[in-house]
Amino acid sequence: MPDPEAHLAMLEAGIQVALTENNEKLNVMYIYQSLRAVKQRKHWRYCESLLEKAEHRITELIDDSRTAICFIRDNLVCYANERFYELLGYGNLKDLSGLNLDRFIASNCKDTFLNEINKILQGQKQSIHLGADILRADTTRFHATLTLNPAVFNEQDAIQVDIVQQLSETEIFSEIDPISGLLNQSGFAKQLEQQLELARKGGNDGFLFYITLDAYDTILHNLGQEGIDLLVQSTGKQLKSLVNQAHTLARIDENIFTLLLADPQQDTAKALAREICIAISEMDTLLGDYRIQTTCSIGITIINESTPRGTELLLRAEQAAKSLHLNDRIGNGYSFYQIEQTKPVVSNDAAAVKRVVDAITNNHFRLLFQPIVPLDPDVKLANYEIFLRLITEDDKEVSPTVFMSSIADDNVLARMDMWVLEECIMLMRQSLDQGKRHRLFINVTGRTLRNKSLLPWFAEQLRSLRLPVDHFVFQISEVDALAAPAYYKAFCKALHKLHCRICLKHFGSTSESNYVIADAKVDFVKLDSSYLKEMNRNSLSPKQMAQMIQPLKEKGIELIAPMVEDTAQMRQLFRMGINMVQGHYLQPPQPEMQYDFFNQ
Repeated sequence: MPDPEAHLAMLEAGIQVALTENNEKLNVMYIYQSLRAVKQRKHWRYCESLLEKAEHRITELIDDSRTAICFIRDNLVCYANERFYELLGYGNLKDLSGLNLDRFIASNCKDTFLNEINKILQGQKQSIHLGADILRADTTRFHATLTLNPAVFNEQDAIQVDIVQQLSETEIFSEIDPISGLLNQSGFAKQLEQQLELARKGGNDGFLFYITLDAYDTILHNLGQEGIDLLVQSTGKQLKSLVNQAHTLARIDENIFTLLLADPQQDTAKALAREICIAISEMDTLLGDYRIQTTCSIGITIINESTPRGTELLLRAEQAAKSLHLNDRIGNGYSFYQIEQTKPVVSNDAAAVKRVVDAITNNHFRLLFQPIVPLDPDVKLANYEIFLRLITEDDKEVSPTVFMSSIADDNVLARMDMWVLEECIMLMRQSLDQGKRHRLFINVTGRTLRNKSLLPWFAEQLRSLRLPVDHFVFQISEVDALAAPAYYKAFCKALHKLHCRICLKHFGSTSESNYVIADAKVDFVKLDSSYLKEMNRNSLSPKQMAQMIQPLKEKGIELIAPMVEDTAQMRQLFRMGINMVQGHYLQPPQPEMQYDFFNQ
């Protein structure tokens, strides 16, 4: 053992452990302590990593929230989400950042507000709810409920302020569906967002019911709108009689009712769903001599602290409701959304990643091309949608919906996206060299929207090969856009800077289509295939379809109809103002771009 002076010199030199020659127990203890310190440092680093990911996730949830949220430090705004500056009438975060909160709080409420902030800073209270008059940028005001909580922002103490506007009687009435007497889509969306905010804080679990009427199309066909109105009215009354006012009922579409059940017990949800099914099947409404009867299908999904955003939650419940009609089932029941049926099995992830990496390395991918045909014969540009297929050892084609479903590695997916773009770039160059002009519609997924390195690389390729950038169209699904609105808007903004074009596909597949269109400018809209199916079944008239697409035409957006089945349907679509059509009737996806556009 060294003497104290020598030991001190070693420590000053960075030597933390000084071993001795004649004391093995002491040496073992030193080694044990050093190993324990290493393990502790690794654990701390792991916890820091988890904390960083959690903070990043929380920031994403705040950005996507429809509740106005800001963080304040020393009475100054240091961060606010988009909804906050929308509600207060400011252009962007730069207009808010650094402004004193006195600017937003009316003078009659300012002292109370500052006193409550001091109580939180002094640790007297952990959460405070109070009413206050809020000043907008144009000096108008509204009354709101404010929730104050201590928080951390950028590793410094701050206070989180949530603002929920209190609606006037006129505004509340505007959120009621006049036929059913329940909340409409707008009112339901606000209630759902509030329920999700509570659930994410823990201890407020519940269920979302997605209720569809099985005989809706038949009644509409036989009795028209009058019969439907009677059916909806009866259903609204029946649901009100079964569901306690503590829970939220709504009619969010012609044929869709929803229920937010604020009860965490699955047995309660099952019993209520069963009761609703029986009650609706026993409804007996008369219109003249016609007896109006129907059953219903109920999809149920849980709401808890790990629940995704509202649009994804609705899609899950809708999927569960639709499952009741698979394999010739007739509905009249309820089904819970099963995560394990749709999520990838973790053990398959490594094999799936290896398969994709091998396909990239050994060129085992194949591109297919399906024409998107203009209905105006004067348009002389060939449009093709690009489809990716993975080729197996026995030369079979596998769709991305199969081989991508169990891949969570964004780096691998980014490499695959770059492979597709590289192929499209080379195809474009070859076509131009041959005197042909093709416009390529390239599909991108929600994960691609988060890939910050993809577009700079793509821009460099375009410049070096001197390609017409407006001949590249990036197709983004409405569901992916809604799942990550901040990334979607940023991605679209970057594409427009490159002068590339954007197509929003599956338009109308969710209840928030208008929000997506308002979020970012797009050049093309591809309608969801459900509209064409409804037209074929005569449950959607050409007049209704024309009214639905009129706002898109007024924006100058070119419209594409997929899954077109015959020439008569194309004539109908042309009269409505649809610009382009696509479907197996025209040509299924092929290995070559050989459709004769100009002699059709």
